[in-house]
Amino acid sequence: MKAKKPYSLALTFILLICLSSNAYAAGWEDFTDISGHWAEETLHKGFNDGLISGFDDSTVAPDAPITTAQMITVLCRVLGATETTDISKLGIPSDAWYYNVAGKAMHLGLISADAGNLDAPMTRQDALSMMAKAFCLIPAEPNFAVLSSFSDSGSISEKNKGAMAALVSEKLVTGFNGALDVNSSITRAEFLTLLYRVAQNYISSDSLTSGTPGGSVIKGSGTLNYISTGKVWFDCSAENIILSGVKADTITLRNHKLTNLNIYGGSDISRLIVAVGTGSALLNSLNGSKIGQLQLESCTSASVGSGVGNIEITGSGISAGISGSHDYLIVTGNSNTVTLSSGASISRLKITGENNIVKSSDTTSSGSSIISCGEIEVLGKSNTLTFNSSSENSCKITIGGEENTLVSSFNNIAALAVTGTKANIKISSLTGIPDFSVTGSENAIEAVSVLTFSLNVSGSLNVISAKSDDDMNSVAITGSSNWLSMFCTDLSSVNISGSYNTVNKLNAGKVASVEILGTSNAFVLFKENELVAAETKGLSNALTVNGTAGTITLSGRKSTLNGSGKVTTLNINASGCTISLTAETVTDTSNQADEARVLNLVTLGYKGNYTLKWAQEHDYEAFEKEIWVNAKDYTSGTEYLIWVNLSMQRVNIFKGSEGQWALCYSCIVGTGAPGRGTPIGTYKTTYKSWAGWTTPTYTVKPVVGFKVNTGYAFHSRLYYPGSTKLADSSIGYPVSHGCVRMYDDDVLYIYNNIPLGTTVVVY
Repeated sequence: MKAKKPYSLALTFILLICLSSNAYAAGWEDFTDISGHWAEETLHKGFNDGLISGFDDSTVAPDAPITTAQMITVLCRVLGATETTDISKLGIPSDAWYYNVAGKAMHLGLISADAGNLDAPMTRQDALSMMAKAFCLIPAEPNFAVLSSFSDSGSISEKNKGAMAALVSEKLVTGFNGALDVNSSITRAEFLTLLYRVAQNYISSDSLTSGTPGGSVIKGSGTLNYISTGKVWFDCSAENIILSGVKADTITLRNHKLTNLNIYGGSDISRLIVAVGTGSALLNSLNGSKIGQLQLESCTSASVGSGVGNIEITGSGISAGISGSHDYLIVTGNSNTVTLSSGASISRLKITGENNIVKSSDTTSSGSSIISCGEIEVLGKSNTLTFNSSSENSCKITIGGEENTLVSSFNNIAALAVTGTKANIKISSLTGIPDFSVTGSENAIEAVSVLTFSLNVSGSLNVISAKSDDDMNSVAITGSSNWLSMFCTDLSSVNISGSYNTVNKLNAGKVASVEILGTSNAFVLFKENELVAAETKGLSNALTVNGTAGTITLSGRKSTLNGSGKVTTLNINASGCTISLTAETVTDTSNQADEARVLNLVTLGYKGNYTLKWAQEHDYEAFEKEIWVNAKDYTSGTEYLIWVNLSMQRVNIFKGSEGQWALCYSCIVGTGAPGRGTPIGTYKTTYKSWAGWTTPTYTVKPVVGFKVNTGYAFHSRLYYPGSTKLADSSIGYPVSHGCVRMYDDDVLYIYNNIPLGTTVVVY
């Protein structure tokens, strides 16, 4: 006798255990594997209700894993499914006992063309997910956080997460010892238990009363009059449904075809789920009744008016017309069309599906449909929103996802955040956009505001046109490769700390300040504009002045100043600048400024990670090296000077004289390793040896000594004694015994070109 199995998956469903074609009629007492079973009472109830029968070997096989074929047969019987669809892609033999039911299951969306072997046992997560779909238990936004407490939540497949989260949230599933056993099988007895816990009753509408316990599946059409109930499902055969004075937690319409749905008499339904296939749901007139949440899971069309709080469109291909006031509209399905009537009010609109359209139904004589929406989030892909709003309420807008389109005007936009990619946005606000941010990439944005707004761009490759009939506040860019066109009168400040960005100030007006901190950015001031003050602090930034400018300061190296305008005062505080614009007053302190910066830049100590790659990728710029040796006032007994730079592992060779040294050669080297470092100081080349040095372990040649009465020298890498085969190829980081290791060509350059007596600076 098998002991009762502890079972805490508290799902709630009805079951008919589908048995294969070899089932036969028998009495309960004829079954040989039921007595004493942990689910005996449930199995007996299922038998008496006509939900199960046995096999021809006088068994029910309650502990056998349920297969997909058995499960879809159960669910199709529970739901009263009759309509089918083409199943040729499933490859099922026409004589399979479940051939016809497979078509019904596919029509209901329980299986797809890639369902695989229907004779195979189902995993627990697949079985629970299929039940949740069959009974429409998955809301638009499941609480996925509830899954984190289970040790095997990471094993839940992406397609099953919504169903599992919904079941756990409803406490229909509680798990086993902190786990959901998602990849275990589920037995026929377990499945029957789960279904009975979901819907305890399988009855006609006449049999449902306020005292009926548990959930109920209603067979066929019917009328519910003035009753209070929990969860109710109308099965696939129901076409005509009347709800009068009904108070219910959930009413689910699982119809194949809905010809009439009438809700009146002050009905109060917390959640109404419409899953009626190709039917239509007309809910634009509730006659004083109310629906807390409406979920459109499947239907051809729906009309929704006042009296509905939240609207969830979780299905696909639905055409929904919405009027009246609603708290929340969320679209998680695909390819739906939502038409908002004039005067419609939605506190919050969210779209996470793909290829959905939200649009206005009509326009007033002024061309604006009067639609109110407090918050808009577009997070899916390829969705299109085209509607206008003359509401006085402000709207917060977030455009995420990919390739979404928003073409709308609003009376007042509180904030506009573009976080997605490849969006096409044309938006306007009559009262300004005080918080406008772009963190996404490759977006095309045209924002128009009668009043001022601020703009922050941290994304990349965006093309942004910002227009205002008034002034604008700050423009800050920390992203890269963005193109901004600013159409306004006055602009308070522009700050660019990103790279490869271009900002254009077009309409006549004044720009109070421009600061460019990044790299390879450009700011263009068009004619009839006045720039009060601007400063470049980054690298290779460009400032084009076609209007007039007060004070421009070039503190960033390799800055470019050009244009056809006029500059009053120009301060040049960096080297390498290109200037083609005349200024009334010019102050050039570039040499002093660069000298102070470079002296602070060059410090003692190796800065790398002991790899050649680091040395190849890091070095001071040539002009910085020249500034450093000239600022240090080094002299040499020849026309050459050598700087062994320990921090970057470089030998830099200069030609010239004191204060006029010019870099003529630079190469990667390997100086003394930690504990035996190349000594810091100023020395002279002392001798040259073509034969070099040969020891029992290596040969190096040629050798050029640089410290009197010592063995410190420039030489090649280590070869095997008397050979040309490298024994140690290490270079680019501190590795030697104190000498300076070099590639052959580099040490030959010193041997052939640098005279003895040449100053060698090790620093």
